[in-house]
Amino acid sequence: MDIILNTRKNSFLIPDSLSEILHNKNFALLDIETTGLNPKYNKVILIGVLYIEDGHIITKQFFCNNSSEELKLLTSFIDFFKTFNFYITFNGGGFDIPFLNRRFAKYKLNYEIDPYLNFDLYKVVRKNRYLLNLNNCKLKTIEKYLGITREDTIDGAESIRLFNRYENTGDESLKKKILLHNLEDILHLLPTLKILNFIDKDKVFAHLPKEILLDNKFKIRIANYKIEKDFLFVEGFFHGNLKQDFVFYNHVYDFSFLRENQEFKLKIPLLNINTNTSERYSFINLNELDYIKASLSEIDNREKSKFLIKVGNDIKDYNIYHFVKDFSLYILKSLKDSK
Repeated sequence: MDIILNTRKNSFLIPDSLSEILHNKNFALLDIETTGLNPKYNKVILIGVLYIEDGHIITKQFFCNNSSEELKLLTSFIDFFKTFNFYITFNGGGFDIPFLNRRFAKYKLNYEIDPYLNFDLYKVVRKNRYLLNLNNCKLKTIEKYLGITREDTIDGAESIRLFNRYENTGDESLKKKILLHNLEDILHLLPTLKILNFIDKDKVFAHLPKEILLDNKFKIRIANYKIEKDFLFVEGFFHGNLKQDFVFYNHVYDFSFLRENQEFKLKIPLLNINTNTSERYSFINLNELDYIKASLSEIDNREKSKFLIKVGNDIKDYNIYHFVKDFSLYILKSLKDSK
């Protein structure tokens, strides 16, 4: 097994829609090559990881010279990768991460990549493909859209065929082609994130992992939310020690932590306003909350816009996340202070 390390200076600026979530995160970009598409029968033969450290882009590739080295590759990868707490992939949610986790389980390795912490660029592009006027959602198509050029000329299917030949012949030129393909997949994924600058921030935020931390000991993970009539409903999970369930219900809002399944639930009242253009605006109803000492009518429009969570059919994911984060921290701090 080989580990190939490359370092180059970083001049890439993270898109604004990602930078806030990535703040204080130890993140990495990930891509794998395999002997086939079925993790039950096929093996991982190459894992590429890109991360940024001290102003440099560092790529690390774990390569099997023979598919029998898979276990050695996986254990070496785990020792290195477990330090990261946020992942960026392209279709990694559908392929790379479940494939790796299935192979870890095959060897009874005590590790799993947490799929919640993965930001899958493919899912965002697929959802907004027609707004971007893309013919398809392939990584190379997006690279072309952004003016990114490749030296690599093969695809994933060809990589599988080349590795089969490499195993039989040991031809180093084949190995170089496979490594280059994987290297450019992770290396080009970084500037490909610029596609997010052409997508509305709320549409990006809808696909981002949403964790809320309190003192690094207690965290909430938002799983989903929905708006029904006059309420915002938020569901998720929490991680941390609670000696008993925390349930708060009143006529205004509901907030609960249930220990059995570590469930987190929140129900918040909304204020719906219909305009002359027949468009409906939904705000967090500050008039009924004791969260801040002001009603909607008492704050300026800029501040008011932070509590806008829906316009017509458009969900303001960014505002929802920030309100849930701030309100949850407010509740958790109140809970902590009352002890």
